[in-house]
Amino acid sequence: MKTLRSFFGALSALALSALLAGCPQPANNGDGGTTDGGNNGDGGAYGCSTYCSQITTNCTGDNTQYASMADCMQFCAASNWPAGMTNDMSGNTLACRVYHSGSPAMTQPQVHCPHAGPSGAGVCGTVSFRTDAPTAYTRVDRMGMPAVATALVPSDRRNAFNDADPAGDAAFVPDFAGMLTTIHAAIDDDLMALNLTPCSMTTLVGGLPECFGQTYAAGNTVASLIVPNDVINIDTTTPAGFPNGRRLQDPVIDVTLGVLLLKLTTGTCGTGAMAGPCSAGTLAALPLNPPHNDVNGGMFPTTFPYLQPPHAP
Repeated sequence: MKTLRSFFGALSALALSALLAGCPQPANNGDGGTTDGGNNGDGGAYGCSTYCSQITTNCTGDNTQYASMADCMQFCAASNWPAGMTNDMSGNTLACRVYHSGSPAMTQPQVHCPHAGPSGAGVCGTVSFRTDAPTAYTRVDRMGMPAVATALVPSDRRNAFNDADPAGDAAFVPDFAGMLTTIHAAIDDDLMALNLTPCSMTTLVGGLPECFGQTYAAGNTVASLIVPNDVINIDTTTPAGFPNGRRLQDPVIDVTLGVLLLKLTTGTCGTGAMAGPCSAGTLAALPLNPPHNDVNGGMFPTTFPYLQPPHAP
């Protein structure tokens, strides 16, 4: 059990660090990449105190923009929004946000709270997406199918894998198989102790080790998820949800672990009345990771960037 927990924890940490390391890093454009600069201060009609008091009072529930008054104050102080003019109704200014977070947010919060929020929702600010040519970026880590580069590629092959393109991923199948065989040898007894049936790396299915040759959905093998690795397919005729696309709320690491570790469909997971066939969602249902956001009941905002405000440090 200790081995299994340690593996899951280490894999999640590695996957997160790899994902952060894999973000493109072009040169800084001097404005934070999002909005205009300026110093808003914290006094008068356009101070952060007024703004944060209004938005945390008038924008709640599904319309919440900040986790707390303190969170808002910290974000506002660091934003460098220009103060703006009285009753600004547009433009990336603090005055615009004060306007929209006031009476407008009281009467139509679903419309005006996003305008008053951190991004400005295209009214009190816009997000400027970079237009750099692909050659301006350096590929650091390949994360199309998360955790594959982290867990299934040996360290001495990782640079070669990250430098390669998806069209050549078949060359790395022996590496994937070797690493997954080692992982199963280390944790299969722990999986069985939890009443989870592991898949086999010695039994062949369709000419591949069972863990790769088995299907996670009709006509879709596990191998198709990792070769090519950086391709996520979307089938519009079936419900959305990883690995059919990738939504913000999808527990991608738990699903990835499920399809690589468990004997899908014919294996048994659970005990007693809870026992049933193992599936791609078995580990996600436990869950191994937090099942949802811990802000606003786990709901995602309906406007860009669709994420809840960060917690204050």
